[in-house]
Amino acid sequence: MSLSNNLLLINESVHNAAGKIPRSGDGSTLDIRKALIPPGHTTLPTLLTLGVNENGEILRLLREKQTIVIPCTESSMGRTIKPVPHPLFDQLQYLDLHFDKEKTSMYLEQLAAWKGDNVKLNAIYRCVSEHSISEEAARFNVEITEKDRKAGVCFEVEIGLQNSDVSNDPDIQAQWISYLYHDRQKKGKDMFGEDLYAPILNFPKKIVSVNGNAKLLSANDSTNFTYRGRFASKEEALQVDGETSQKIHSTLQWLVNNHGTITDTQAIVICSVKNPNEKPKLDPQEGSYDFGSLFSSDVDEPEAPRNDIADALTATNFQYAQVFSKVLRGYGNANKLKKHADPMMIVILDAATSGRLSVTYYRELSKDEYVESILRWHIDAAWPLKMYDKEKKKFVAYEGAPSFADIISCAYDVSDRSSKAYKRFAKNMKKQLIECMFGGESLPRFILDATYHRVTKPMGYDAPGAWLRDFEIACSLWKKHYIDDARKQNKQEDTISMYLEPTRNDRDYLYGRLLALADRFENGVLYKQGISDTRPTNAVKLMSNFVAKPFTTWGTLWKQLMPYLKSANGAPWFQNSVDEVMALFKEGDFEDNRALSPLFLLGYSCQRRESMRKAQEASQKSKEN
Repeated sequence: MSLSNNLLLINESVHNAAGKIPRSGDGSTLDIRKALIPPGHTTLPTLLTLGVNENGEILRLLREKQTIVIPCTESSMGRTIKPVPHPLFDQLQYLDLHFDKEKTSMYLEQLAAWKGDNVKLNAIYRCVSEHSISEEAARFNVEITEKDRKAGVCFEVEIGLQNSDVSNDPDIQAQWISYLYHDRQKKGKDMFGEDLYAPILNFPKKIVSVNGNAKLLSANDSTNFTYRGRFASKEEALQVDGETSQKIHSTLQWLVNNHGTITDTQAIVICSVKNPNEKPKLDPQEGSYDFGSLFSSDVDEPEAPRNDIADALTATNFQYAQVFSKVLRGYGNANKLKKHADPMMIVILDAATSGRLSVTYYRELSKDEYVESILRWHIDAAWPLKMYDKEKKKFVAYEGAPSFADIISCAYDVSDRSSKAYKRFAKNMKKQLIECMFGGESLPRFILDATYHRVTKPMGYDAPGAWLRDFEIACSLWKKHYIDDARKQNKQEDTISMYLEPTRNDRDYLYGRLLALADRFENGVLYKQGISDTRPTNAVKLMSNFVAKPFTTWGTLWKQLMPYLKSANGAPWFQNSVDEVMALFKEGDFEDNRALSPLFLLGYSCQRRESMRKAQEASQKSKEN
């Protein structure tokens, strides 16, 4: 199905949560960003909070920042320069005759049309029509100047023991929606196949918070080539029902804020698409509320709170949003995703300009496609890696795929991670990696080449640990590349292992093994001398030359190892290991001085880890004896 159809389906599943503000992660505050906005509503950042009684008299005035859900019209939702008031809450210039009589009159006229006999609405009407907020502010030690013209105002109405909150009053929200959609007549179907009652041309913005003014739909460009040549007017070019538009945009905004991963101007969203006519597949016995249990088998599964917001998150499989964010960070057990059975929707949004939002990637996947894509990625890219555990405050080893962030860091050859150039690079990389993971595409060559050229220049790193981590990440990516290549050519027997292959006779792989043996040997001698941490080995120093001219550089390196061989009494174990590798070269391969391919990385990494393993075993045996 199309993105719009899926968004409408999702809205049907989560509409009960509309207008209800969830609490933040620690439960201390309300998080309006993650609320599903009801039809005919939007959000407004406010700076002033005004408390009034039922007669409209101002009881208090506070200067405090908050964002609230407010009623809106089609015109006010997307207003720019033309003055259009919101139906209830608005900027000070629409609520104070002292600032602008015309705008305030427009506001009062609109409020009078729908306030009915609601006590709170009538109190607000009397307050605005009979009082000047700016003039009475001095009574509450609040200074209001011309700079506060566009400050948002929130009303609270105190009537006996009733809740004074107005912005979250469900009765007022329902009254506005009823007024907004009353007396409608069906005019046909809109472009999304939904019933058309009131076509609109002014569409919502603020779908992605970092692109506040960017709109997904727009038909206001009559001077260029938006619709000219195919349609006579913008009404012909774009027919969308107002309520349908609100459902699509508010649901997409809700998904971005609840499921999205934001990078620069880009938002990545993943969620399930649940048909509301189907029986809910959620079974509390499965422990599917415990997001962490999807990745860790030793996490207890707490009883999930049940409410409309929790149901909405469940309906769109909030677990997958958590899973996907962890996949982006790279650590997890993808096998546990098999517990879920809903089709998945992946969307990437980005701002083409400050006023235009585009869908740069969209794909709907069945359960099997989604799970198999993640499994294949993590299996193909699996490599012995290290990650920093914030709780243990140390690096821990694991076998798996590197995170998107680690891949980006490995490929980006500049230390400044706060620049706009890095953010653009990161968002483009994430998009391409997602296309590789879920679209079956090969890793882009520029990513592979960037990691290879960077890690083969270890002297360009400030810390050896950072170089080694990037080196293993590059190995992971190139391993996946070689596996993808073999799969395309139906050469399954030619796949690459993450462990040492003692009989593999590829020239570049063998040269990698030789360099690793030289590195580990010299490092062992330096360790016994107590100076291993003072400088890099000759093998590391000469790596970039070795990659370019392996045969001649090996001769240079061997000469530099001679003093260490003498101090180690010939080091027979080392020479025997070198001889074993040399015996695997095909005739003429060793003397071939051409530059090495990235297969060199895998040979180096596997041999290095194998040498370290043998050294640890030998050390353990000597301790036992």
